[in-house]
Amino acid sequence: MAIERISKIKSHRIFRGFVWPQDLLDFKEKNLFYGWNGTGKSTLSNLFRSIEKKTPVSEGDVEFIISGNKVDGAAFATAQGLPQVRVFNKDFITDNVFTSNGAVTPIFFLGEENIEKQKQVEKLKIDIEQAEKEGRDKEAEKRRSEKALDDFKKERAKSIKDLLSSSGGNNPYNNYDKRLYQVKCDELLKIPDAEQKAKVLAESDLDAQKKKNESAPLDKLQILKFSYPDTQQLTDQVVALLKKTVVSAVIETLKDDQELSGWVKTGLEKHKKEHSSDCLFCGQPLPDGRIEELEAHFNDKYNAFISEIESQSTVIKSAIESLRSCTPPNRLGLYDHLKCDFDARHQDLSNEIAGLKGYLESLLAALKDKAQKPFQSIERSFELVTGNVTVISDLNAVISKHNQETDEFQTAISAARTAIEESLVAQSLTEYQQKRNEVDVVATALQTASDKATALRTEVREIEKDIEEHRRPADELNADICSYLGRDELTFEIQGSGYQISRNGTPAKNLSEGERTAIAFLYFLKSLGDKSFSLKDGIVIIDDPVSSLDSNALFHAFGFMKDRTKDAGQLFILTHSHSFFRQVKNWFNHLPNQNKKDVNVRPGRFYMLTSNVTGGNRSSSISKLDSLLHEYESEYHYLFSLVYEAANSEEEAGLQQNHHLPNIARRLLESFLAFRQPSKSGELRQQLDVIDFDVAKKTRILRFLHTHSHAGQISDPEHDPSILIETKQVLNDLLCLIQKDDDRHFDQMKALVTK
Repeated sequence: MAIERISKIKSHRIFRGFVWPQDLLDFKEKNLFYGWNGTGKSTLSNLFRSIEKKTPVSEGDVEFIISGNKVDGAAFATAQGLPQVRVFNKDFITDNVFTSNGAVTPIFFLGEENIEKQKQVEKLKIDIEQAEKEGRDKEAEKRRSEKALDDFKKERAKSIKDLLSSSGGNNPYNNYDKRLYQVKCDELLKIPDAEQKAKVLAESDLDAQKKKNESAPLDKLQILKFSYPDTQQLTDQVVALLKKTVVSAVIETLKDDQELSGWVKTGLEKHKKEHSSDCLFCGQPLPDGRIEELEAHFNDKYNAFISEIESQSTVIKSAIESLRSCTPPNRLGLYDHLKCDFDARHQDLSNEIAGLKGYLESLLAALKDKAQKPFQSIERSFELVTGNVTVISDLNAVISKHNQETDEFQTAISAARTAIEESLVAQSLTEYQQKRNEVDVVATALQTASDKATALRTEVREIEKDIEEHRRPADELNADICSYLGRDELTFEIQGSGYQISRNGTPAKNLSEGERTAIAFLYFLKSLGDKSFSLKDGIVIIDDPVSSLDSNALFHAFGFMKDRTKDAGQLFILTHSHSFFRQVKNWFNHLPNQNKKDVNVRPGRFYMLTSNVTGGNRSSSISKLDSLLHEYESEYHYLFSLVYEAANSEEEAGLQQNHHLPNIARRLLESFLAFRQPSKSGELRQQLDVIDFDVAKKTRILRFLHTHSHAGQISDPEHDPSILIETKQVLNDLLCLIQKDDDRHFDQMKALVTK
């Protein structure tokens, strides 16, 4: 598998809106990136590391093309078929070189897995110290726990005695003590946990037992004698009446209008009573035969049927009244501990009566409706409600219990005292058992703590053994570090499960950044040979492995890296060091088929990381390597082209565009003067003094470079607005200086960069 390109990096750190250019060649077997600090190398290597670690990219929009497939950065954790990747960058250094803290002579550990295991060892050692301290505390704890148990039994026994003792000699609780309390505790401990918990009375029940202990017997109460109405019979009678109709000379208008029929019937009776031949409502004479017609409608059968309905209604009303007469005894006559149960049963009875009453009232309503519709047969069914006799029997059971307790009052008092004692003892049982167990357990706690410490020491030995099994042989590391740095100043010596690193025979307590980078990079190259990684099929990414190395060590480091990575399935190298870039570039340029005319068969690819200003913000992008960097061994040609382009630009540049130019100008001038004035190497002011050029302009150039540049790297200087005013003029002065000092050289360089 191979990474072919990065389709896009949008809104991710310094990459604001990068899209892979159409004219940019895809990645091949060997890929070299050159870019100054701040152009996005770390960001790029961390994206590769996200593939290695299978961690999703949560910031922005990132997409790779891997073996012809699009892979979204947000899906790295779940994407199928990701290639094997190994990334060396700053994060790898942080995660893979660990110095044991607190050691007089530092012990180093290499590798993420070993580092995590060593941190676990250090935590376990703290646990061992804690276990040993715990053992020392147990003897004093034993004495305290024995006294605490004795005081606890005395206190609980006294509280039970104070609560249950009474006058007279027949009460066994008058002599209650810690011995009797312990006997009761041991007795309850023998029964199951569920039964123990059942002994603990709820607060209301405990109060009831206390009141019983302090109470006198009450009078017996009358059992409730009550029978529910026969709702089945009443329902059958109502249903029959609803179906029944009156046969008479029916007036259709009145038959279909209940309200009008009732109004007319009342009016008819009033007219007959007053013998009026005129309508009492409007005063007009009544039509002939109208009274007789109405009387035929409301005939005797009608009146008899209405009477039958009223009679049945009276029966139902009587049944409702019987429900209202159901009155249980007054709850105040009961023992307090029975009142809650009585109230619940009484409420059940009230609910039952309310249900029956509501049902009977529905029958009444149906009869009332029928009285308005005597000429219609009504088909209606009712969801029968009958009285639950169990409710009455349950209520009577509470009353019977009250009466029984009155008969057995003294026995109940003794039972109440026992229930109170067992409740209080059961309530304190957990604490009693805990205190008793503390006494029993603390005697063996020293051995337990000792066993714990022994087990922890065994675990530490096993982990350290595992670290040692995966530890690289010291002689191999010594040979590698010597080959990498070109000197044997640093040496590894196995110490415990890690390494003691010496510098010239003395423990190295403060490794430089370059030394830490070198050690981490050695470990990285070693890890490429692990069984878990196939170098010939895998992808290797290396980000600036020569940080802080001198030129001699850099050459050795390159040779070492080249030897260890030449067989990688795909290789990416990112650097800001031009010296290292030049070494890698020459390596790639001499690869087989690299000089073929068909660029598609060339195994090496060269790219640049550049930072530009987009929408007022710096934004990085990936592009083809500048031809001046590719064709010439020195960086000088590229620097000259940047200065020449900026000096001759017709556009007004902003602060973001100008911020890197003082550094570029300084590096260009230093490179030029190093050849023109080699005897003054490293002294920029002295080198300028011997150049025949306008003194004021030389002073302005020198002040500009000293004020706004940071020698040795391209970085972000302070945003001094004066850069906007001076930059273009100073760059032109610098080019004039080079032209005046070496006109032939200037013309050739100008021809190169304007070609």
